[in-house]
Amino acid sequence: MCIFSFAAFQAQERIVKVDSATGGRLVIEADKNIMNLIDDKTICREVIASSEPKPVSKPISPANLCQRQNTIQGYMIKIGEAKSEEEVNKMMNTLRSQFPDLRVEKNYLRPDWRLLAGDFMTKQSAQADFKRVKNTFPNAVLFNWRIYCNRAK
Repeated sequence: MCIFSFAAFQAQERIVKVDSATGGRLVIEADKNIMNLIDDKTICREVIASSEPKPVSKPISPANLCQRQNTIQGYMIKIGEAKSEEEVNKMMNTLRSQFPDLRVEKNYLRPDWRLLAGDFMTKQSAQADFKRVKNTFPNAVLFNWRIYCNRAK
């Protein structure tokens, strides 16, 4: 005995849409009945929304950066730390007398006082001053810190 069964196979339909501006392709493969539910306007709207160009991030020059904000991530030289403000003031006087061109600030970060010098955009711009300071203050460290943009080198 032979049983023949017949099934209706419907082929899937394939739609390819090409964006004329970017050349991007949208390929949709689905059953013909489903494709009839999707109209061309819906497809085009989705293609356009997904292919809109994303803003390109360009490197920001120091001049442009300083116009946008007052403080930025940069580098400072940590001259040293002390438990008392008097010790930091002594270090500050020594630093100011030997390096009058460097901006100096003291910072209290519980439980210690820090003495910081300079405002540098990059490590490379800080190297010359860091080497000079390191001769007098061997414990000096160059580290990432929030700096004032308009004073940075």
